Amino acid sequence: MNRSVFLSRYCIVGWLMVLLYSFPLKATELQVVTDDMPPLNYVEQGVVTGFATEVLQATLHAAGLQASFTVFPWARAYQTALTQPNTLIFPTTRTPERESLFAWVGPIIPREIFVYKLRERNDIRMDKLSDAANYHVGLIRAYASSKDFLSASGVAENKIDYAPTEESNMKKLFLKRIDLIISDELSAAFWAKSLNRKNEELEQVLLFDSRYSYYFALNKQSDPKMLAKLRAALAEVQSSGQVKKLRDKYLH
Repeated sequence: MNRSVFLSRYCIVGWLMVLLYSFPLKATELQVVTDDMPPLNYVEQGVVTGFATEVLQATLHAAGLQASFTVFPWARAYQTALTQPNTLIFPTTRTPERESLFAWVGPIIPREIFVYKLRERNDIRMDKLSDAANYHVGLIRAYASSKDFLSASGVAENKIDYAPTEESNMKKLFLKRIDLIISDELSAAFWAKSLNRKNEELEQVLLFDSRYSYYFALNKQSDPKMLAKLRAALAEVQSSGQVKKLRDKYLH
C-alpha cells in the first residue's frame, strides 16, 4: 500500500476515535435508576411509568437528553447513583444527611405526609397529632414516615395495625378495620383508585410532615453541562404547567 494513503487512512481512523470518545452516543448519555414506589415510579406492562417518571421524561425531552431507565431495589439503585458518574436516581428526598452526596435537581414536588380518615367517619375528630392516640392507626412498618409518626404522636403500640403494603393498609381503612392512615396525596389517591374507590371518599385530617421535598439526584462526578441542562429543563417544565397537569392526572 502507498505510504501516503496508509497515513491518510490512519489519520482518518485516529480522528474518528477522537470524535467517538469526545461525543458519546446520546443513547448512553444518562443512566437513570429507581425503585418500585407507586404512584411516583413503577413498572406497568414492562414500562417504567408514574408521576415522577413522567416529570423526568418531560425534563429529559426539554433538555435534549436521552437516558436508559433501570428499576432496582432501592439499596442497589442508591449505591449505583452514588458510585457511577452520569447516573441519576429518583425520586429522592433531599435530607441534611444526603445533601453533600449528590448534585440536586428540583424540587419536583413537596413531600407532604397527611393523616387520613374516611370522609364519612364523623365520629373521628382530631385537632392535634396527639389525638391520634384515641384511634387505631394503620402503618407500614418499613417506612421512615411510620417511625416518625410513632415518635411524634405518642400512639401506643397496641393501637397500631401494621400492614405489609400501602394497598393492604388502604383496604383495611375502607373496611373500617382501622381508623386512620398516613400517606401523601398522590399515594392515597392511587391506592384508593386501585380498590375501585374514589379519592373524594378520603379526608385529610392533619398535615403530619412537610419538612422535605422530592428531587432528582445526580451523581456528583457527572458532567456539569448535563446538570445545568437538567436544572434548566425542569424549571421550564414546571413553569409551563406540565408538573401541575401531571399531578392532577394522578390525583383524579
